[in-house]
Amino acid sequence: MRIATYNVHSCIGRDGRCDPARIAAVIAEMNPDVVCLQELDVERARTASLDQAAELARILEMDFHFNATIDEVSGRYGDAILSKLPFEMVVARSLPPVRHPFPRERRGAIWVEVVEEGCPWQIINTHFGLGNGERRSQAHALVEEWIKPALEQPPVVLCGDLNSRPSSAVHTIIGASLDDVFSPPPMQHPRTFSTRWPLVCLDYLFVSASVRVEHAAAWKSPLAAVASDHFPVLAEITAP
Repeated sequence: MRIATYNVHSCIGRDGRCDPARIAAVIAEMNPDVVCLQELDVERARTASLDQAAELARILEMDFHFNATIDEVSGRYGDAILSKLPFEMVVARSLPPVRHPFPRERRGAIWVEVVEEGCPWQIINTHFGLGNGERRSQAHALVEEWIKPALEQPPVVLCGDLNSRPSSAVHTIIGASLDDVFSPPPMQHPRTFSTRWPLVCLDYLFVSASVRVEHAAAWKSPLAAVASDHFPVLAEITAP
């Protein structure tokens, strides 16, 4: 399976232009079977009231599920999973609320079961907050309420923008249950944020123990360097 994670920044690029077709072109370059997206606008005035999840799925000819973490009169905002392969929704909801979130918004996750050549994969997509305590709380909740149940039916893949460094407590909490595709050393985490000045890795793929990682890298094409403020990460993985 080719799987990618991509924070698309509401399809607003480094040039300040909102261009879902450009994001779709980046995804098409990677040619993933499944792509997990964060920061999508749906019918929000700031991005021309477009349903970005549906538009990307239409352009790429993929099926999708969108989960709103913000649902207001002004529109919705959240995350999505797009897939070329058959899939079924398992659960999509908000993560437990935390005290003093930063910024003041709920965070969520999507879990789908994707079937590839008869093999069911449990795929989870998430986007954590910016506060240190908030992210740790979200990591613990994700492990207990999502990852451990998913591990009852492996293989499992976790994708997302964790807003955390590889040396963080968040990485350690999740790494106790799943393997980072860029571990162990000498593998190095790519710098995925920002596309203007790539300084840190915030975007991750984790897999269950039996999954073999054939290849993993940030996708740093010229188009990806302007389409969003994050570089996507692509992995080629194989189930036993």
